Amino acid sequence: MKPAVVLAQLGGPESLADVRPFLYNFFVDLIPDNIPVPGVFVRPLAWAMATARYRYSQSLYASIGGGSPLRAQTAAQAQALRDELKRRGRPMPVYVAMRNWHPLTDVAVRQAMADGVTHLVFLPLYPQYSYSTTRSSLNELRRVTSELRAKYELLVVEEYCEDASYIDAVVAVTRLALASFAAPATDVHLIFSAHGLPVKYIDRGDPYLEHVKRSMAAAVAKLQHKGPVHLSFQSRLGPEKWLQPASDVLICELGLAGARAVCVVPIAFVSEHVETLNEIDIQYGEIARASGIAEFGRACAVKCHPSFVRCLADQAEGALRRADVGATTNAAAEAN
Repeated sequence: MKPAVVLAQLGGPESLADVRPFLYNFFVDLIPDNIPVPGVFVRPLAWAMATARYRYSQSLYASIGGGSPLRAQTAAQAQALRDELKRRGRPMPVYVAMRNWHPLTDVAVRQAMADGVTHLVFLPLYPQYSYSTTRSSLNELRRVTSELRAKYELLVVEEYCEDASYIDAVVAVTRLALASFAAPATDVHLIFSAHGLPVKYIDRGDPYLEHVKRSMAAAVAKLQHKGPVHLSFQSRLGPEKWLQPASDVLICELGLAGARAVCVVPIAFVSEHVETLNEIDIQYGEIARASGIAEFGRACAVKCHPSFVRCLADQAEGALRRADVGATTNAAAEAN
């Protein structure tokens, strides 16, 4: 066995010039599940949608320095995982496969082939499974694997929404954020904000909502925050019905109802990007102030927190152990 890990992430534009082609890739992935058009129209429609939206999106990325930090943070997570696996006596390559921007999935697959990998662990940087993230990234990995005729065995980690080390990391960054508030804990409204999803995905069987609730419940149980706790959803796109309540609406309602301190926890985000640095920090911060909230803060994403790195290493090792057990069982069956 010559194992390796591929970390799956959505990706983000690294410069303002990247925004339109990034959005094009994003819409090419998004349209088939959301807009009933013949396949031949998907790419032209994706380009039209990207063209219509990219200047607004450029303004968002300009507000956070001109590009997404996601690639650099994912590379740092990959290196931290390499180091942790080596420390455990399991040195192996760790690749990065972005769904909508570079490095794309084919880069990781080609490197795995060049390295002679026999077992590739698909490890998503989405703790909660969703059709729009985990399934999409996994389908792309399988497509490229088939197209390039890669010979490795694919070992899949689908979710780890209640992994103890992941929850430890969420709790640690949340406690750090809460410690900065002058208001007593009983007065701080804690909002777990997850990336939103059209309700029709849930109706089709997407387990994302349930996984988010399980992550939040595990974090709340460990955190034991003495103030009010809420769940909300952000990053709506388009006119259809999305999961509720919306984070911006909830913050406004809390402020108008008399709340004076709000702390947001980006529960379904493991890295910083435009949804945290602009949408939460800037847009929601402005809403909070306009609604009379005196203190508004946010827990940072878990990024390379040691507990989260342990979670990733545990998940990778677990997938490899299951492969070992399966191989041993099959060998015993053949011997008998």
